[in-house]
Amino acid sequence: MSKAQERRRAVEQAIQEHKAKKNKYIIAAVFWFLSSLYLYSIDEGFSDVYSLKPFVYFIVGPVFASIVFGNIMFFLQKIIEKGVINFLGSSAQHLVLPVISFIFFCALVGMFIVIFKFAELLQTII
Repeated sequence: MSKAQERRRAVEQAIQEHKAKKNKYIIAAVFWFLSSLYLYSIDEGFSDVYSLKPFVYFIVGPVFASIVFGNIMFFLQKIIEKGVINFLGSSAQHLVLPVISFIFFCALVGMFIVIFKFAELLQTII
């Protein structure tokens, strides 16, 4: 591989990592917003006009979730990718992408449940 190809590959990898970092914040904020919207709709005292709960859930919550849970998702994605590539790398290269996709989808579902339970816990505290 020539130096130009190596540099191009490094640039493409950096672009992909930047996209993943940007998307992790969006996904975490959307998960938080959906969880909060559901909790907001089922709790009668939650939507009081002078309550701090809506402010915490819809203004502070997505920012907090995107920073904390977004970073967790990003590092989890990297761990899944490296683990599957190390495990299946040379023996079954055609299975690497589907296995990574399936495991990461399961991790996203699990992360949604974690965010929902955290929002639910926060609701009982506030």
